[in-house]
Amino acid sequence: MIALQFHAGRTLSTRIVQLATWSWTSHVDVELPDGNLIGAVPGEGVVIRDSATINAKRIERFFVDTTKQQNRAIYKAIESQLGAPYDWGGVLGIGFHRNWQAYDSWFCSELVTWAFAGAGVSLLRTDRAWRITPRDLLLSPLLKNEKSNG
Repeated sequence: MIALQFHAGRTLSTRIVQLATWSWTSHVDVELPDGNLIGAVPGEGVVIRDSATINAKRIERFFVDTTKQQNRAIYKAIESQLGAPYDWGGVLGIGFHRNWQAYDSWFCSELVTWAFAGAGVSLLRTDRAWRITPRDLLLSPLLKNEKSNG
């Protein structure tokens, strides 16, 4: 099982993402086994962050049932992208069709979706998605709310 942490930040860019995607969330990270978060962050690219340093007005954790083998593959894939730049072009052009799997740069939900797909776990209902936002992931039928996991 792997945890995803969804955030609603406190910045203008956060609010723009929320309005553009009709969602309360504007960001998603993968939680590593040590509790740190890995994801694509504006201005930083793909980084690992201490979960205690997240300044958000709302944070929710969801879980995806995965095997140990899938966990290893997901963590390996996402960690292989450490240092990759943030995908500003993808964010600004979210209304246009683009290959979100071109891993030269990422925004948060692209990176998470790509890492899971590489391990054989499709978070989306279709493999033909051209746009992947945090809201799209939040609607995944594979996500289980933290409250439902005891």
